[in-house]
Amino acid sequence: FFKNNITEIKTQTYHNIPISTNKTQFPVIVFSHGLGGMRVQNTAYVQELVSHGFIVIAMDHTYDANITIFPNASKRYYNSDLPEGLTDSTEAYKFRYKQLKTRTDDVSYVLNQLEKFNANPKNKFYKKLKLDKVGIFGHSFGGATSISSGFHDNRIGASLSLDGWFEILPHEILNNGLSIPFFHLGQEKWDEPLNYNNRDILLKNSNSINWKSTFLGSKHFDYMDLPLFTNKTRSFKLSGEINPIDFYNCLNEIQLTFFNFYIKNIGNFNPIEIAKKYPFMIIEKENIKTEASKFE
Repeated sequence: FFKNNITEIKTQTYHNIPISTNKTQFPVIVFSHGLGGMRVQNTAYVQELVSHGFIVIAMDHTYDANITIFPNASKRYYNSDLPEGLTDSTEAYKFRYKQLKTRTDDVSYVLNQLEKFNANPKNKFYKKLKLDKVGIFGHSFGGATSISSGFHDNRIGASLSLDGWFEILPHEILNNGLSIPFFHLGQEKWDEPLNYNNRDILLKNSNSINWKSTFLGSKHFDYMDLPLFTNKTRSFKLSGEINPIDFYNCLNEIQLTFFNFYIKNIGNFNPIEIAKKYPFMIIEKENIKTEASKFE
């Protein structure tokens, strides 16, 4: 169904339009997709940010994306499952840590390239990018990537995770926490309890302001564009019971006001007030309801 109908989906975006000359510099946000996802999987949300003056950069993490198509038309398909026969959990985590490092390096590489664009008079982005404080958000493994990048790259000024995969965060990050504003949005629980145990350890050990929020009745794929395509996602048990447009409006308001406040330094960010509009959203501020401890 999706393969046969995906080309019928219309977006509010245009290809190769010129950059506005009314503004000297634009704030930048990076988006990171999930395992087996793709850079366009959250287009509806990226459009909202772009319409408010952000430049949003999304990449395909090669072999983690379902397909990566390079400028020369060569292709690389998804190939990021654990190696066959790998049953030792310690070795499995080492494998995922390595993948996370590669993704984090992807983000830093992209930011390095943007700095080159910004300094090149022949590039259309010449002096257009504000790169001293960049926002980042991501879904699932992309959520872990947004955390890791916020930890390792001092150009990242704020991080947001959409149902992030905390289970594969290395102890170095969990035990030290983040020093930048961070917001977690997620479903009520994961099949693996370690995922949210790690989340709570990260939040407790972070010295910056942070929030965790729960969306009652949501599922992993609700945090992508997928439920906006068709109501068949419920039939396939890919999405929960929240009305997709209500969920879309709520996430857009959170993401926009979060990055406006922490990257643009404008407006106000009050997630508790946002949650009052949406009965499916619960806010727990600064991890005050959960005990957490460092790894030994």
